[in-house]
Amino acid sequence: MNTKEKLVRYKKNNVRLFPLYKMVSWDLLFYYPIIFLFLTQVKGFSAAQVLFSDAFYTLSNTLWQIPVTRLVDRVGKKNSLIVGNILYTLSIFSMIFMQEYYELLIIQFIYALGYSIKGICEANILYDSLPGSNKRGKVFSTIDGKSSSYFYIFEAIASAIAGFTFVINGYIPMVLCFICCTIATILSFKFRHTAIVQNKVEPIRFTEYMGQLKTSFTYFLKSKRIRSLIMFNALLMGTITGIVNLRSSILNEMQVPEQYFGIIFAILQLVAAISTRNTERIQENFKNKTLAWLGIPTVVSCIVIGFIGRDQLSKSSLILIVVLFAIQYAIKGPYIGLITRYLNNFTNRNIRPKISALRYLTANLATAIISLICSGLLSITTTANTFIIIGCLTTIGIILLLDFMKDKVGLQPEEYSEEDIKYSINRPEKRN
Repeated sequence: MNTKEKLVRYKKNNVRLFPLYKMVSWDLLFYYPIIFLFLTQVKGFSAAQVLFSDAFYTLSNTLWQIPVTRLVDRVGKKNSLIVGNILYTLSIFSMIFMQEYYELLIIQFIYALGYSIKGICEANILYDSLPGSNKRGKVFSTIDGKSSSYFYIFEAIASAIAGFTFVINGYIPMVLCFICCTIATILSFKFRHTAIVQNKVEPIRFTEYMGQLKTSFTYFLKSKRIRSLIMFNALLMGTITGIVNLRSSILNEMQVPEQYFGIIFAILQLVAAISTRNTERIQENFKNKTLAWLGIPTVVSCIVIGFIGRDQLSKSSLILIVVLFAIQYAIKGPYIGLITRYLNNFTNRNIRPKISALRYLTANLATAIISLICSGLLSITTTANTFIIIGCLTTIGIILLLDFMKDKVGLQPEEYSEEDIKYSINRPEKRN
């Protein structure tokens, strides 16, 4: 079997493996429904401390972006992915046994490194394994969307189990999370390298690397399309990620029993799974208005949640809040796949990891800022008021960004400037 045949075989292996891998590794299973309760009830930290640790995590994630991009360039996507999953697994293992708050911050710092590596490598491994054509983005979003829906279904089951097992013993969901991380690490070893290596490649020099990174920043500055997408993604993902523990906090303030946390989050994951499987249909229906239809409901729902939470809490208000959470989850799944597709369009395999790093760097910075604001607000006011303030700020930001983007994103291919398609190696897709 010659080199080209091996490469085709390796790519097919990666495409087949990716859905299974993403199902158990896209994010932490058994973790999010109970982590707020685990840290506040089992470990004894305050809500403000938990939100501050979230901000510290995202700031750490931002710090890691540049060295992580160099690591991926140096050792390859597969090897980097293995390292990222090992760090993920060790972080959860350490969290189970930690006692002091400073230990949580150290764990978040290491966990951020693992997440940064995974964030750069995972989608790019799939994208690099697909044949180059004008349908590559569509094929990517179809496979990625299907894989995401598998994850959401699995996470729904895991969330329900996490809630009930937490009542039995607060450590059980964390142990199950650790097991899933271990499985993800094993699967990451099964991916294959898809780059043809003809000669021994010398390790990239720091000056050369900085030159490449400068290229990606230059692309960001000169390409109005990339700049718009990255700024929009930073604000929207900053909001989606920054309010994760706010959801648990408002349910906790409503005195929702712990076992129902899992059921609520299981319902939310099922909603995300259904919507993610319809990612391509969403793109076809909304076309160049897709980001507006995904962004505005997310931030406006935060305001509504806050106003509902300010009134005397009842069964009807709980149902309304869960419905609004469901809207946010229904948006999150398709959005992540679509924004990855939009950013990957018009790029080649060398620039994609650097664009990914820039994407995660800006998103993490926005998440850190929002988490710090939430932490500060929670120390002086209620979770409901925090939702209202965050919702108002992000709604204004999203509307201003959408106005800025209207003549820069969603154009026909011939309407983009040379800088916008500078790194395209195939004919651009028709939209975004």
